[in-house]
Amino acid sequence: MKKIKSEHFECIKEDNSEEEYEKQWKRSQIIFDCFYEYLNKNKGLKESTAGKRAEMAAYFVMDYLFVYDDALNILGVSGDTIRTFLGNWYIRKFLNPRKSEMKDFLRAISDFFTFIRNEGFITDEDLKEIKDVCKDFAWFEMRLGTYFAAEGDEFYEWVEEYNYD
Repeated sequence: MKKIKSEHFECIKEDNSEEEYEKQWKRSQIIFDCFYEYLNKNKGLKESTAGKRAEMAAYFVMDYLFVYDDALNILGVSGDTIRTFLGNWYIRKFLNPRKSEMKDFLRAISDFFTFIRNEGFITDEDLKEIKDVCKDFAWFEMRLGTYFAAEGDEFYEWVEEYNYD
């Protein structure tokens, strides 16, 4: 298998067209393939579990980070990025957001950035910030519950907290 290089983490899309998505996927796919192998072989996860986590990490990067966050590089992800993704965007964009799926995303993101740190692309401090956010499931659970309960000004305030627009 090829070796991951720092350029594989860069966003090269010029717009959100299908052609640009394919161009980006060709550049970044190696990261997700290697992540899958890491989960399957190094962490001993079943192929189906490793595949699901790799798909969720790819979704986070390809469909959120490089589209809505306008990130130029995967390596710049912070705790706030994850809170915006799962604590606002996911809840507003998915027809039926579920706590169990949020937990799965948090596990996938935590494992993904552990893998990236193990490959030497982020620092221990960067990983700690990401892992701390991924462990804070109560916050994400609260965000999901308050989204459906908020009305009027409360709803506007909910949207504005960690807004992705």
